[in-house]
Amino acid sequence: MKIIVFFILFLLTSFSGISQIITNNGAKVDIKDNTYVLFHTLHNLGTGGEFNYDTDLAVPGNWINDSPAEFEHGTHGTVTLNGTAQQTVKSSGNGFGDLTINNTSGNNQAILLSDNMSVEIKLNLTQGIVYTGPNKLVFQSGASPSTSGNSLSFVDGEMDKICSTGLSFTFPTGDVNPRDIGAGTITYKVWSPLKVNPIGATTVNVKYFYDNVGMPDWWEHGGNMDESLHHVSDREYWLVSSTQNFSNTTLYWNDNDHPSPAGPCIHGFDFGDEATFSSGDLTVAYWNGSMWVDIGGTFAGNHDDGNLTSTSAVPFGAKSSTFITYGSLKDANPLPVEMLFLSANCSGDQVDLVWQTASEMSNAGFVIEKSTDFESFYQIGYVQGSGNSNNILSYSFIDTYASDGDNYYRLKQVDIDGSFEYSAIVVASCSDIELLPPSFDVYPNPTKDMINISAENLPGEDASISIFNIIGSLIWQTEVQTTSGIAFTRYDMTGLPPAMYVVKIISGDYVAVKKVEKQ
Repeated sequence: MKIIVFFILFLLTSFSGISQIITNNGAKVDIKDNTYVLFHTLHNLGTGGEFNYDTDLAVPGNWINDSPAEFEHGTHGTVTLNGTAQQTVKSSGNGFGDLTINNTSGNNQAILLSDNMSVEIKLNLTQGIVYTGPNKLVFQSGASPSTSGNSLSFVDGEMDKICSTGLSFTFPTGDVNPRDIGAGTITYKVWSPLKVNPIGATTVNVKYFYDNVGMPDWWEHGGNMDESLHHVSDREYWLVSSTQNFSNTTLYWNDNDHPSPAGPCIHGFDFGDEATFSSGDLTVAYWNGSMWVDIGGTFAGNHDDGNLTSTSAVPFGAKSSTFITYGSLKDANPLPVEMLFLSANCSGDQVDLVWQTASEMSNAGFVIEKSTDFESFYQIGYVQGSGNSNNILSYSFIDTYASDGDNYYRLKQVDIDGSFEYSAIVVASCSDIELLPPSFDVYPNPTKDMINISAENLPGEDASISIFNIIGSLIWQTEVQTTSGIAFTRYDMTGLPPAMYVVKIISGDYVAVKKVEKQ
């Protein structure tokens, strides 16, 4: 028979309806096996604070552990995060044993990490997306995911796995990202696991991006492609770090739907028609620092749910970080089908519009549309397209009647058959107001642990922030959305050896670096 504990006598407990918040301040709590504990939220804090459990705990609220307090699981200790709203987890360096994610809120950040979260035995992903933010989820040497996740439950963010020699591991990677891939701007929730096989003991770091921001050029120009490659995908990539080579690597795709009947599939494997999918044209490619390298691909599955395993190794060597994505051998799979960029810049009393395409298919041309209120758009010009092309093409148009203030522009790309789609909207703010130059700062500098990275007056809608060691190896990278030109993030340098490091920021056409000293 299970013992029922309500935490009334020896803990500070507050009640809200049927919810109970356990606040353990400096006490030692031991929950034995087969004990049923009813509570909503845990807050463990204070010197000497211990929360030790050897039973199954269901937690629909937050799990907050403030250092120096500690929590520890026993042999039979499990935790299930089963909230119906967003749940925050703060571990302060302590690890979960057997952890289940079953949050039914539908929130894109159902489980929000406020610091690094460690799993020592197993991560069970049932429902709910784990969002790491600037932190990461760490799988210890004996840990594994019970599954690689599913379309409702994956890890959106950075992960580490401490691997022993010869141990393969599948990361439950995914990304939530609003994007226009040909059917208007849609928030995509993409679950795409990655399996690695390091040949020796190492810590593998992985983050998946359903994006092309921050990745090397994906089209052929000037020898940046292996001779066997036609191009690589601009739809997605994995950023992977290791000190050991991988004997092979497997990329997975799931729920490869079409956002609209005529639109491209989520992973870009066809021209809007599943019948054009060619599995034999797909390969695995990695970036060696100067070019994309073809490492082959053994296909399994189908267009909707499948995987591709490299036939050659991924070498890391002195450069411990690399990009991995899908490659196309003969362009049977289009992969890059998106517009590279569209920009609008004031020049006196006119606005210069410039855009590029990476590939075109049946493109009749572009209708240029303008608005001054972001709502009512009207045509101001037309530029003829190039029909079919697999090369980078540049286009331009001049609006000779720029308005004082904000001028909004979009392109209506029209196919030969009359079908069309819209580009993202860009703005040119033409006025006499002098714009302040972009700037960014890293502080404290020098530091022993946490650094703050802040920037303002940035020209882009987001900022790519990277940290390199002094010989140029990538240590960490993240994407930060800007708000009114402002971006902010933090990074914990505690685990890095004392040395000089370089912080780099890219936002629009602004690129800058700063050195920071880790003591």
